[in-house]
Amino acid sequence: MIDKKIFYCWFGKGEMSALDKKCIESWKKHCPDYELILINEENYDYESNPYAKMHYEDGNWSGVSNAARLEFLRKYNGFYLDTDVELFKSLDALRVYDGGFITEFESGQPDSGVLGRGSKFPEYYAEVYKNLVPGTVLHKQFIKSMHEHYDVHGESVRTYGDGFTILGEEYFPTVRSGLFTENTIGIHYFENTWVKVAKNPEIETQKITDGIYPFPRMNVYYGNKLAFQEEGATVNFKVKNLLKKWDDADMLGRTDYLFNPRVVKLFCKDFEAEKINYDKTATLCNTVTPGGLIVTWMR
Repeated sequence: MIDKKIFYCWFGKGEMSALDKKCIESWKKHCPDYELILINEENYDYESNPYAKMHYEDGNWSGVSNAARLEFLRKYNGFYLDTDVELFKSLDALRVYDGGFITEFESGQPDSGVLGRGSKFPEYYAEVYKNLVPGTVLHKQFIKSMHEHYDVHGESVRTYGDGFTILGEEYFPTVRSGLFTENTIGIHYFENTWVKVAKNPEIETQKITDGIYPFPRMNVYYGNKLAFQEEGATVNFKVKNLLKKWDDADMLGRTDYLFNPRVVKLFCKDFEAEKINYDKTATLCNTVTPGGLIVTWMR
């Protein structure tokens, strides 16, 4: 069983936002018999980890917590929650996943903000931790490792032979997906506190676009002119309607959702996307996720 402990990180000694405080109060309300353990400069030696040390010196507190959360789950049994995760009910139902678990968000991508570790330290976490070196992004490491070890396509719950479990997006949906079911335990707001204001004085604003899979994409504007967009898009993208705050101009017609090497097409009422480069001779299968997203993937 997973112990009744919730680990969370707060580095930099700054004030938490109202949302963060609200979320932590929800933990106390729904898990009153759980021990809440704050990870910060007082109990985590960030200088011992090159990745954490680099981010601490740069003032990127979320980057420090990337290493800290895995370091604590290497040592201790319990849950890890980002401070912008609000609970609607107790975590008790998840304690049975003793081999460790991770949650999905927005169909097939791992959410590093909601983790569990039981009596056995998951090999999956160990693999991610091993590759967590300066210059890497935690979430991309989770994605890369997940799709090397597991075949995930939006199932509600799937436990693998090594004992590790992946919980579908309905357990901790995002604001964008709004996938609330009887299995929903909480919501991950993705407050994006990790985003830093650009140091270049010529860049006036840094904008986070709303609603791109698997996480908001960073666009940097100089006035009204787009000065920078994260590279690596491999997907044709078309907005079908404006039910969500998605904008063709913001997205530049592309999205980098398809980190999953098996997924080649996506289709739902709000958007459609098709990977440009993939093995056209592969056998393709369709999966309809709980949120209604049709995922075409290579077997």
